[in-house]
Order: sequence, then C-alpha cells, then structure tokens
Amino acid sequence: MHDEKLSEEHDWSHNLAGNVKKEIAIDQNKIPNLPEFLITMSKAYYKHTIDKEPAEGSKVSFRVWVVSQVAGDFNPIHIHDSNLSGVAFLKMPPGFDKEYKKEDHHPTAGCLEFLGSMPNHFARHSYIVKPEVGDFYMFPSWLTHQVYPFRSKGERRSLAFNVHFTLDSPVKGVNV
Repeated sequence: MHDEKLSEEHDWSHNLAGNVKKEIAIDQNKIPNLPEFLITMSKAYYKHTIDKEPAEGSKVSFRVWVVSQVAGDFNPIHIHDSNLSGVAFLKMPPGFDKEYKKEDHHPTAGCLEFLGSMPNHFARHSYIVKPEVGDFYMFPSWLTHQVYPFRSKGERRSLAFNVHFTLDSPVKGVNV
C-alpha cells in the first residue's frame, strides 16, 4: 500500500464502484492462510444458507482487493458480479471513534450499510455496520450496499473480495 509504483501497477479502481483514490488488486496466495480461510468461510456460508454442500466438483475462486479510504472517500450504492462478497476491516483512522460518537442523530461516518427491502413500518430495510478492526462480513453479492465517507485524518483500510462457485464438469444427469 505504501509503494506507489506497485500500487499503480496493481490498481483495481477502474473495476470498482467507489469514489476512492486507492483500491489495489492483491494475490490472495501471497497472504498466508487466506485462500483456505476464504474457501472454508464460503462453503460454510453456502451450507448455512442453502442447507446443503456445494455441488460435487464445484470450485471456489476469488478476486481480492484492498480498499484504502481517506477523508471524503466513499463507495456509492452498488452490488457485485459474483456469488458471494465480503469485507474484513483492517485499519481505522485514529480519530474515527470520536467522530462517530459526535453524530447524535443517525451515525454513519465511515460505516458500511446493507440495503434490502423498501422502507416501511414492518420491515427492516437497512443494516448499518460500524467498522471495527478484525470484523469480517460475508454476504450475497446481489445485496445492495454502500460505504459512507468520514472526516477523520488517517486511513480506513479493508480487504474486500468476491467469491465464485463454478463446476469443472457438468453435473451427472443434467445436459448443458
């Protein structure tokens, strides 16, 4: 993240929705245990939500990038083109908690918001996440979400990823 030449070489921002100055594609194989962790979490999420294991012969692949946000950067409402998506919070600006606590009505500075149904009296349409270093969220890629800007000096860094489930060969008994 601190090497400007490498950051430019691996710039991923042209593929992303964000109004963010630095979004860097990374090779997940260079982070110890990350591929195994993402595979385990993806399969567990699949099993928990669909109530069965992924199809025999299916493979899990990833696209992983790091988002480095500074004051004023944000990600507008968007979805991802994959099966699952996720984020892990790695770093927050030193003054972030103080800034967050100042917002007395509807605190959203630097927050991740998931949006679901239309606002109405009997349905929760929004879930706001105050980022905490070490927190990890996985969600279906079609779930609309956004990240609010913040004003604190410093960096908000997160690891984001997309998960794709694919089959190497057709499923027995199904003609494609």
